[in-house]
Amino acid sequence: MIYIFSIIILGFGVSGIFGYFFSNYFREIFLGMAAPLIVSIFSILFVKRIFATNPKKLTATMAKSFFIKMVLFALYFIVIIRIYSFQPIPFVISFTGFFILFYVTEAIFLQKLFRTGK
Repeated sequence: MIYIFSIIILGFGVSGIFGYFFSNYFREIFLGMAAPLIVSIFSILFVKRIFATNPKKLTATMAKSFFIKMVLFALYFIVIIRIYSFQPIPFVISFTGFFILFYVTEAIFLQKLFRTGK
């Protein structure tokens, strides 16, 4: 649970700082953070549940979930770019930065999970 709180605080903190300094792009920064944050939270919860019930299925499950995430992110991009009228470049930069940040956090979570088993 601490990882979930950590990435929520990290996501809102970083987006708040950048949103403060680039207030013209606050909406783009926030929307760029929202999808990777939500997906990372569900991913951590899902991996933790699979690891607790059947650790041998974890690799196959993670490969399938990665494909599902990419489809969801593509749909998110299409919806955001088509529906909302704002600057797409700050959104893409924000999305990419938060995507990398949250996946590094997930990698740290997985490393701890595999090392400690809980």
